[in-house]
Amino acid sequence: MGNFVANLKEGKSKFVLNIVVAPLFLLPFLWVVSTSLKKASDITSYPPKWIPSEFTLENYSEIFHIEGGSFLLFITNSVILTVCTVIVVILVGALAGYGISKLNIPFKNVIMTLILITLMIPFHGLLIPLFSIMKDLNLMNTHLALVLVYVTFQLPFSVFMLKNSFDSLPSSLREAAMIDGSSEFQNFFKISLPLVWPGLATVAIFSAYTTWNDFLIALVFANSQDMRTLNVGLTNMAIGQYGTDWGLLSAGAIISFIPIIILFLFLQKYFISGLTSGAVK
Repeated sequence: MGNFVANLKEGKSKFVLNIVVAPLFLLPFLWVVSTSLKKASDITSYPPKWIPSEFTLENYSEIFHIEGGSFLLFITNSVILTVCTVIVVILVGALAGYGISKLNIPFKNVIMTLILITLMIPFHGLLIPLFSIMKDLNLMNTHLALVLVYVTFQLPFSVFMLKNSFDSLPSSLREAAMIDGSSEFQNFFKISLPLVWPGLATVAIFSAYTTWNDFLIALVFANSQDMRTLNVGLTNMAIGQYGTDWGLLSAGAIISFIPIIILFLFLQKYFISGLTSGAVK
């Protein structure tokens, strides 16, 4: 009884702490929302105003009309890159994770160690070599170049995550399927893959979030107007020679925030279990 009361008090104290702390983390987001709904006079007013004197959607309307509607092109580029990257990362990562986890391949521990080592290589240290490779292959300012670079940096984590997910599946399941005449590919696609949805969802969220929010890679490998992604294009639109249009920048940030939130809401029930898959056997 004493332990129950102690746990109940601890739970209440954590709940109260969350109620107090959560608004502090929401303040920057709420300020961006407020700024996106302000007129220019309110944005530059002093002291700053949390609540606009007059709410307006001018910033949201303007962002879709300036520069000939380029913002829609930037969104399209980001969507194409994100979808292609997620598909490739999941497919290749799942095949590699399954092979390392379930197949009797030589030096699998060495291979996994090398994959983990790549996670320790500084991201910025590879940009110049990759830039030279893409330039020599005439792939600069193409979707293919960006997808290849994104996949390069995301695959090690994806293989590690999905290998842990496949490790959590009992080996007897694969053996029984093989005895029943199932091929290795049938076992992978029809039996094993549907059972690791939490891991796949985790990899999908990680890959989509990383690709969608990227700025540096898109800036380096795609500097033409037609190939700019959402973040690069929005920065060039809102930050000019004579100052920053904070209303425009805030409106674009809110719009770019929506797709990732929708994705997470659909996959959140798999996310936590995916992160912990393979942790306990």
